Amino acid sequence: MKYKHIIFDFDGVLVESNEIRFNGFRKLFKDFPVDYVEQLVAFARANGGVSRYVKIKYFFKEILQKPISESFVHQLAAKYSDLVMQDVVHAKPVKGSLEFLEEFYRKLGFAVASGSDQAELRIICKKRKMDHFFEMVLGSPTDKKDNIATILSELNWKENCVLYVGDSKNDLDAAETSNIDFIGRCSGLVDWKTTQSRSLDDLSSLKRELF
Repeated sequence: MKYKHIIFDFDGVLVESNEIRFNGFRKLFKDFPVDYVEQLVAFARANGGVSRYVKIKYFFKEILQKPISESFVHQLAAKYSDLVMQDVVHAKPVKGSLEFLEEFYRKLGFAVASGSDQAELRIICKKRKMDHFFEMVLGSPTDKKDNIATILSELNWKENCVLYVGDSKNDLDAAETSNIDFIGRCSGLVDWKTTQSRSLDDLSSLKRELF
């Protein structure tokens, strides 16, 4: 096989949860003008893989043009988690994802590096009964490229044996920075066919990329 290890993004790659995440911001900021909130949703859509902490700061500093304290950012991030977690727990898996994980998790090393909150993500994986597939599950507020570096270092994975499967430009950038191969999943965030990256409609065809 070409790869010994695979790192996955989570939302839009393993679970069809991107729209749940976007709607979470609409719920979180329901008392603010709709056009401001839609600017945030547009920013979130264009910056998939960037943490909610960054997006909340962007909403206040760039859209509302108001200061926001770190403690209030974390308060809002916790409230956002309460608004979306159950919906993500019950969201549909990306087609082929569970079958792929089940078939290969004893043969390959799997990990998750996501822009979602780390504590929340670990709870979601446990509730979805998929945590046993992964050697590490890392998320925000740590940056994705730093989480990939931690996975490679702590698990002693060699860069040329690792594939990252993501669905955003941020995922591609993190893979390139980490010097590992990348495949884009077509979740709707990026039209991978207009880029030079390999892409998949869903994970039912990921197996073919291993040989």
